[in-house]
Amino acid sequence: MLLTHTLAAFGLLSGLVQLVVQLFSLTFSEPSLVIAATAVLSVTWGAIQAFPPVSAARSFGHPGTQVRVVVGDLFDQRAHIVVGFTDTFDTSVADDRVISRSSVQGQLLQHWYAGSQQALDLALTEALERSPVDAVESRADKPFGKLERYPVGTVAVLSHNGRKAFGLAYSHLGNNLVAESSTERLWVSLCRLWEAVYEHGHREPLAIPIIGAALARVDTLSQENLLKMILLSFTAASRDRVVTRELTVVVHPTALHEINILEIRHFLINL
Repeated sequence: MLLTHTLAAFGLLSGLVQLVVQLFSLTFSEPSLVIAATAVLSVTWGAIQAFPPVSAARSFGHPGTQVRVVVGDLFDQRAHIVVGFTDTFDTSVADDRVISRSSVQGQLLQHWYAGSQQALDLALTEALERSPVDAVESRADKPFGKLERYPVGTVAVLSHNGRKAFGLAYSHLGNNLVAESSTERLWVSLCRLWEAVYEHGHREPLAIPIIGAALARVDTLSQENLLKMILLSFTAASRDRVVTRELTVVVHPTALHEINILEIRHFLINL
């Protein structure tokens, strides 16, 4: 890819130089310098095309906030974090039957609660104490996991070592243990998330993964479009007030091939 883009750029620049020379009857005292400059520019262009950037950022002056898109691990970020949950706030990762160990929620269980489901359940019970229950399933209908359902968009604020995790219920967990969401549910959930961050985040940095992909099955949107939805909803919520001074959207390395970071840069510029 690097060689292909470099040769294409070299051919284009060489042709452009020849055209300018013929049109304006120019001569170069040091032709080797022109060739060298053309080569350097060609290699630079080839590198940019072959190895696209892996981050994007924009600062907004009013209200003062910064948005970043980076590739990495959510739990390596020095910030409050957003973790997706289902409407039942299930936590069991036994045999990956209800919740997958590899999910962000499964990682939260390991990183913040040392794998103790009981500790996470206790924290969730306290965080959801004032949240209304939408429905209660019977054990006959839902053999595994929790039975209480909360409205989609419910946020459970968890605390750990001075940091907060905003547990966002943006998907519906069927009694068959299949989680599903939709564009509408995701948008509503994001709007409620920013309200909770404004209330409990104290304007401190916040990191969020691309929610809605993989197990949540928002199949109508690509990873890139899900990322754009997060950015759009955040900037809309931040028009008249500071939700957080810094939002970082963390792209998992395995999802990078589905996202054009250059396109995300242009998208941020136009917000």
